[in-house]
This record gives sequence, structure tokens and C-alpha cells, in this order.
Amino acid sequence: MIRGLLVGHAGFGEALLKALESISGVHEEIIPVSNEGLSTRDIADRIQDAARDSHDEGIIVFVDVFGGSCWRAAKSARIPMSRIITGFNLPMLLSFVNKRTILPFEELAEVMENDGKRGICSGEML
Repeated sequence: MIRGLLVGHAGFGEALLKALESISGVHEEIIPVSNEGLSTRDIADRIQDAARDSHDEGIIVFVDVFGGSCWRAAKSARIPMSRIITGFNLPMLLSFVNKRTILPFEELAEVMENDGKRGICSGEML
């Protein structure tokens, strides 16, 4: 199964995982990684540790902000068979848990990106 790492500032990953699980149940193959109190190298080490035990079909590394310390750590971790997706949200995570067993790894990131964008709306009440 494709594993997910939720890498973010402070408790962002943990909070989104908790919200996700309140909607769709517990997901053991989704692991939050916080940057709180860590250097970029320390974050990269945590990402590598979380990925090391993986015997998965791939790993999607969800990162909260493009260009920040979490993103730099994910890039420097150099996880084989992985994709980094920045700006993750709850609609994207719901797409991930519902489609990671039916879509090939190569297609999943693009589908999730589109689903995450569709989950963002602006304007008057719909």
C-alpha cells in the first residue's frame, strides 16, 4: 500500500490526521512528522526514519509549505519511490485514502492535486 507522510510546522500534520481519521477512520500507514524544535537535517532524518520501515508501493510526502524547512528536508531526504506534494489539505488527504489502493503510484499525485484544488472554493455561499 502507498504510505503517506504528513510533514508540517508545529502540529499541522497531526491535526489534519486527526481530522481525517474522524471522517474516514484510523489510517496506520499515514505518519505525521512535525518540525517543532528541529533543524532541517533533523526533520530529514525523521522523514527517512518514517520511510525506512516501508515496504510499500511508494510514499507520498505531503508538505505544508513550498520552499520552507519541511519542504527542504523532504527534498534532502531523497526517499526512493516517493513524490513530494506541497500545500496539502483535507480534501487531498481524503482523496489519498480513498484512491491509493486503486490508482497506480504514478497517477495518484496528479489526481490528489486536482482533488485538493477542487476542495478550495471562494465567494458567496454555494
